[in-house]
Amino acid sequence: MPTSLPSGLSRSAVEELSRQKGEPEWMLQKRLQAWDIYESMPTPLGRRGDLGTLRMFSNFKFQQLSPYVPSNGNGALPAPIEQSLKEALVDQRAGLVVQVNASVVQIELDEELKRQGVILTGLDSAVRDYPELVQQYFMTTCVPVNSTKYTALHAAFWSGGIFLYIPKGVEIEDPILTQIWIDAPATATFAHTLIIADEQSSVRYVEEHNSAFDGDQPSLLDNVVEVYVKNAARVEFSNMQDLGLNVWNITNKNAVHEKDGSTTWVLADLGSRVMLSNIGLGLAGNGSAGELVGVFFTDHDQRYSLNTLSDHASTATNAETLVKGVLSDESRVEFIGMIRVRPKAQQTASFLSDHTLLLSDKCRAESIPSLEIGANEVSASHGATTGKIDEEQLFYLMVRGIAREEAERIIVQGFFEPVLQRIPLENLRARLRRSIVRRMSGSYETEADTWVDAQERWEVEGVDEYAVSFEGKPAEEEILLTEY
Repeated sequence: MPTSLPSGLSRSAVEELSRQKGEPEWMLQKRLQAWDIYESMPTPLGRRGDLGTLRMFSNFKFQQLSPYVPSNGNGALPAPIEQSLKEALVDQRAGLVVQVNASVVQIELDEELKRQGVILTGLDSAVRDYPELVQQYFMTTCVPVNSTKYTALHAAFWSGGIFLYIPKGVEIEDPILTQIWIDAPATATFAHTLIIADEQSSVRYVEEHNSAFDGDQPSLLDNVVEVYVKNAARVEFSNMQDLGLNVWNITNKNAVHEKDGSTTWVLADLGSRVMLSNIGLGLAGNGSAGELVGVFFTDHDQRYSLNTLSDHASTATNAETLVKGVLSDESRVEFIGMIRVRPKAQQTASFLSDHTLLLSDKCRAESIPSLEIGANEVSASHGATTGKIDEEQLFYLMVRGIAREEAERIIVQGFFEPVLQRIPLENLRARLRRSIVRRMSGSYETEADTWVDAQERWEVEGVDEYAVSFEGKPAEEEILLTEY
């Protein structure tokens, strides 16, 4: 039975991890090559004048972490996980995977889907049972090993992980749910999700990241998600990150598309002490499309660095990125969004929008939307806004008998609501609303008692999602996200 590795990241630790798992030689060599890349790449420090998130990671004490801590293996799920499954983001599910630290501890899949050829298993098992697929797709073109120093570290130490293959023409109606848990301090968890959606297939996949341990000794979640979308396939990937403030998070997600394939990323980030997030849409097939809807809420002294990329490489591709977030206390968030249109990507339509609301004088946000255009038949636009709640709008509500705290909460709810309505999962919308109310009020009031009441008061004339100090309310939305 595998045992925990001692603290410290080294080449010998990589070899011992592979030996304990009984991996084939080709996987050991891939791990060792990744370790060599990790050691050879410089530590990213960010750019001069940024908010310092990458520099914080450069000072993180990786060598004090154990790179492999399996679950206790007694077969019983810890009480917090059992409770979380009862309150999961999906009511009905086609499959379930639970990973605790470095081990997959539970896998379920609908029997009819098994008969149709759907494969849902741990990535450790897929290395042994489906080596051809893993060798072809694991960290090759979607998230290459050498993407960043931290992806190379992930490739060297990944463990557990989820492997999902949907055969040609199979449509999975109910979502597949995955929960990844960290319940031990001073550990590094390298969770990997690999999804292959064959031609004309479809799937809704939901992944939750949680932690359940006390103390100030930090742990790390360095996770990678790779989604391969074949011809005319459709993938909807929803992720809620609600880690504790004693967990640092590095996440790299990317989807690559063939002809007419489409992906929707739905991302909700609420937890972790420091988070470095890279999200991509690789639109390599003609007529492929991608959408990214993101929500974040930071408080205390959280630090986020969010990077998005819509990479258009073929004809008639479409992409849309919409991110909204709120900062309070002394938190800091950097957002860098990129639309890249390559020379052969004619008839591209791509839109990028980021809006940030500041609730304190000590929080800071920096938004940098960018365009790289290499074609001449393109419809693309980008924009970002950052500001505080307008005091005149607060006064407008307060003179109607609404206390200042509640008025602020109403405005924040209205700020988020347009993007929440874009989230397909009702349970995720409800969870986010409860989390927003909790952070604004400091209590676990029910969504029905707060959000709905606030929405009724929101109908007060002149108070809407534009109730922030951005030079007043524009005549129309700066970026018309639905016109392409």
